[in-house]
Amino acid sequence: MTTTTARQELQDALVLVVRQFLGMTAQEIKVLSQQLAGGTRTRHSNLLLDTLARGQVLEHLVQAELSADAASSAAVTGYEDRTPWRPRLPNSPTGGRSLALQIAHACLKILASSDRFSITEAVERAVGYVCGPQLADWEYVCVNVTLEGAPSVDIGGWQLAAFDYAGDPLLPLTGAPGVAGDLLAPRALHEMHGFGLLRRPLTDDPVPVDDDRPRVLVWPVLALNLALAVPVVAGPRYLVEPGRHVLDPHLGWPVPSEVSRWGYTLAPQQQWPSYLIDRRQETGVAAFCRAFLAGTAGLDAGRLDQLARAADHFLFVNCHVLGNSLGGAVASPLHLSEAALKLTMALESLLGGGDGGHADLSRKMQQRAAVLVGADDEDRLQVRDTVRAGYAARSAYAHGGKDKVSDLQALRSVVCRVIVQWVVQAVHCSHLSGRHGGRDGLVSLLDDALLSHRLRQEHIVGPREAFRAAGGTPLLPTVAAWAPDRFRLAGPGLSPVDLV
Repeated sequence: MTTTTARQELQDALVLVVRQFLGMTAQEIKVLSQQLAGGTRTRHSNLLLDTLARGQVLEHLVQAELSADAASSAAVTGYEDRTPWRPRLPNSPTGGRSLALQIAHACLKILASSDRFSITEAVERAVGYVCGPQLADWEYVCVNVTLEGAPSVDIGGWQLAAFDYAGDPLLPLTGAPGVAGDLLAPRALHEMHGFGLLRRPLTDDPVPVDDDRPRVLVWPVLALNLALAVPVVAGPRYLVEPGRHVLDPHLGWPVPSEVSRWGYTLAPQQQWPSYLIDRRQETGVAAFCRAFLAGTAGLDAGRLDQLARAADHFLFVNCHVLGNSLGGAVASPLHLSEAALKLTMALESLLGGGDGGHADLSRKMQQRAAVLVGADDEDRLQVRDTVRAGYAARSAYAHGGKDKVSDLQALRSVVCRVIVQWVVQAVHCSHLSGRHGGRDGLVSLLDDALLSHRLRQEHIVGPREAFRAAGGTPLLPTVAAWAPDRFRLAGPGLSPVDLV
């Protein structure tokens, strides 16, 4: 018997067992269990006795319905037993039936935790979980923002999804409510960090945990931070066999090296502020991320390194200064000044250079940022004043002077707009030649556009409007604080099929 045929025979038999079991009433289960026990009757009834009766009846149905071939197919060559909490049983009808009984229990747990699975789907998933052939691995990264409506949205080759057992068949069953498993269960990790995740199939360039290269996680995290008005913080990474097991880590939860650059720490008992994207905003957030990341894909290696440096400063502020402060309120003036330093460094990473080198840097950053993102005269003046205040706070912090007050959220908003428009402008300038092409072409164009209305309209406003038309308008919506009661993480309460 081939592996495929054996698996199908096992699944077909278990579908009949589970369907028959679910079709029985509580009284029928009680009567049958008494018959199996030799006719012994009891007037008492409690949760423990009822549970034992259900388990006894289920075992009887498995033994009655599964043929010797179907039972032994649970241990057929080609299956890999990944049930670390129980030893491998010998290849025999008895051992096969015992393994099949484990599968039936897991199937009932799946059905009890969610009404989205049919009996056939639940059996197929349970068979794969207990003794199925291994699937290709996926990598998961914790994030503190999740979805209210859609199962997932695409973020540049990653899926942003909610850690919700009841609604997502790709989540590992290891550690799911009521399903036996080992200690590698990410549920507690998400309880600390937020019930959101970024995931993708494991590639030849996985997220590094001990090196800074390749830079892969920075792009989806940056896109989400640009799209939303709250700090999106990435956390530990783990590997998953989709719908089945957590495969990695064996000891601890590794934090990607990129995340460490942004000031993330996995402190015991610390719960990061978490946020929920309203279902009405999910499409817009996905559209912006898609448009922005399509722009980054058009940058050469030098421009990508330039953008990654700016992103590191920007994400450090979001994670280290804003991310670990409830409501985004930062009490420490030192943190405010440090944030101003990091945000102005992000501006310099993108808008520095050009004529005159680093001379009169503050004035250049003010003017270039205003020309790049200002919608009209009033907006350009506001951008200039915001950047000027940031440089004043930076100077006081760097030279040991008295901390100066700056509007951190306003400066963050300006840097956000600059990053988005810089990507659009860098792609546009890559098609230009002469003074406005090449390495310093972008900043040269900004300097010239300060005095040329034609250049600004043709080479700055035009690409900006085209980007917005493609869905690239940053929404910056107010995202609701995450509320645990919005998720049925632990599944429903005890039910007639909630076996122990």
